[in-house]
Amino acid sequence: VKKGTESEAIAYEDFLDMTISQVVIWAGQNHEPSERPYEIITTEPYIMGSHATECGAWASGPEDLSPKKIEGLPDDRRYQYYWGYNRMTTLDGLFCAGDACGANPHKFSSGSFTEGRLAAKSAVLYLMDHSDEKVEVDKAQVDSLVSRLVEPLERWERGRYDVVTGPSYMHPVDPNKMYWKQGLFRLQKIMDEYAGGWSTMYVTNEWMLNRGLELLQFLKEDFVKYAAAQDWHELMRIWELWHRILAAEAVIRHMLFRKETRWPGYYVRADYPALDDDNWHVFVNSRYDAKTGQWELWKVPVIHIIAFP
Repeated sequence: VKKGTESEAIAYEDFLDMTISQVVIWAGQNHEPSERPYEIITTEPYIMGSHATECGAWASGPEDLSPKKIEGLPDDRRYQYYWGYNRMTTLDGLFCAGDACGANPHKFSSGSFTEGRLAAKSAVLYLMDHSDEKVEVDKAQVDSLVSRLVEPLERWERGRYDVVTGPSYMHPVDPNKMYWKQGLFRLQKIMDEYAGGWSTMYVTNEWMLNRGLELLQFLKEDFVKYAAAQDWHELMRIWELWHRILAAEAVIRHMLFRKETRWPGYYVRADYPALDDDNWHVFVNSRYDAKTGQWELWKVPVIHIIAFP
C-alpha cells in the first residue's frame, strides 16, 4: 500500500476494525508497514469465532434466515438451528455474542458490538415475554456457590506467609498456591506445544492431543487444590483461568473428534492431513457435564442457508 494514499487510510481503518493492538504496536515502535515488512505475532490455539471459522456456543439463528425445523434430525436444540430467540443458547435465557457466538467469520471488533446489540435486543424481548414469571432462589445453593468462589481468597489468607522467596505482592514461589498468571502460563504452554501452536508450526496429532488432555487434567487438579487470590481482582482472574481451561479442553476434544484437517494453515492434524468433506463437512457440537466431568460430542449437518452458485 503506497504511503499517503486513500488505500493506506482504508488499510489502517481495516486494522483498527480488526486488530486494534496491531496498529498500537506499530505506532509505539515507529513502524511503517508500507515501508518494510512487520513481524508476525503468533499465538497459542484458542477459540475465536470471528476469524476464519465458525466456532463458539451453539445458538438460535435469526427468524428470517434460519430453517425452522430440519427434517430427519431430532427435535432438539442440540441439532436444530432455530428455537425462537436470536442468539439464545440451548439454555433458556442465556444469550451469547461476538466470539462466544461465532457463526460468521471476519466479524472482529465492529462485528462484536453488532453481535452484542443483536443479543441484547433478543434478551430484552425474552425478559418482556417472561415478565410474569417469578424466580425462587435456593439460598443453600447460593451459599454453596459463594463459598466455592471465595475459596481462593481464603486459601491465600490461610497461608499468606508460607512462602519460599519473594514478597507476597510479587506472587512468590509457594508450594501450596497457584496464582492466576502461573496457571495461565501453564495453560498457554500446553496449548502451544500439544494442540497445534506456533512452536510446532501449527501441526499436531492424536498422541499430542491426548498428552495435552493429560496435562490439562493435572492443571485442573492443581486449580482445585492450590488456586489462590490476594484480592478481588485476582479472584476474577483466577476464575477466568478456570473458564479458559474448560475452553482449552473443548478445543482439544473437538480437534480429536474431527479426524481431518478442516482449516489448513490454522492447524494441521499430521495423522489426518487432508480435507475430508465426505465424512466431516459438518459442525461438531459438544456438551460438558460439570457433575461428572465428562464430555459428549456429536455431528450436526451443515445447512447452507445461502446456497452456493
